[in-house]
Amino acid sequence: MATIADDLNAIVVRASSPDGRIEGEVESLRHITLRFVHDSYEGYYRDRDAGTLARQLGRGATLMAAAYQRARREVMRAHSFERYSELSPPFSPRHREYLERGARLTAHGGSPDGEIVVTTVGLLDFHVSIAPDVLERHDEREFLQLADRAMRDLQAGHQRAHTELRHELYLKYRDRER
Repeated sequence: MATIADDLNAIVVRASSPDGRIEGEVESLRHITLRFVHDSYEGYYRDRDAGTLARQLGRGATLMAAAYQRARREVMRAHSFERYSELSPPFSPRHREYLERGARLTAHGGSPDGEIVVTTVGLLDFHVSIAPDVLERHDEREFLQLADRAMRDLQAGHQRAHTELRHELYLKYRDRER
């Protein structure tokens, strides 16, 4: 039987944007790939405003995150790892605060020139902003490279915010019972 770490690392989920023109895949939260279906970048989005594409990317990312969380819960249950709920809350104040604040943890990331900016709350709700002229200036490959850099920056930003939260709670609760 695989370890819980092996099973978590093996999670792969796919989701589509609400309009079905963008597909994404997440592998164990490390690798995120996007692709435009049926030439929709050149044949559809480039003729629209950047806000249309940004909304579809944000909703698609939110759907992928929800699918990932479902898959993660299944792995945790399969390994009999206790999940907390309203009926069975975390037993320590530190863990309760960690879960509450982690759910509200906000992180930002962007492409190098800020052409694409991604914001997330709790790694579950995503908002994407795209500069108005990006679609005119970049072909599909270039756009996907910018999106990839924005997501990598977002992941790094989330990791920093998460580390800061853990450190803050460690300092706050270090002399108390766990």
